[in-house]
Amino acid sequence: MKHPAIIQLRGEFRKWINELLPVIERTCGEFYVEKVKGGLDVYVSDVNEARNAISKIQRIKKAKIQMSTKYAGLRKGRVRTLFVYCLRF
Repeated sequence: MKHPAIIQLRGEFRKWINELLPVIERTCGEFYVEKVKGGLDVYVSDVNEARNAISKIQRIKKAKIQMSTKYAGLRKGRVRTLFVYCLRF
């Protein structure tokens, strides 16, 4: 079962945005980017793709990573969890 994920980009990442977004495009199949008050939120359809993108982003620019989960509802009687990764540069 696929679990969705959010990659939150916070802090001073704007210098490297031209390098970070192509990594996410190559790594993640389905995603969309939303601009929020503190930075950018990247919504990814699969948590494994999000983790892979985060590890590649870490090679470009080191960031502090904080992980949390949110309840995302039920699907076929099973609990769905939304994984949230906050990257602070």
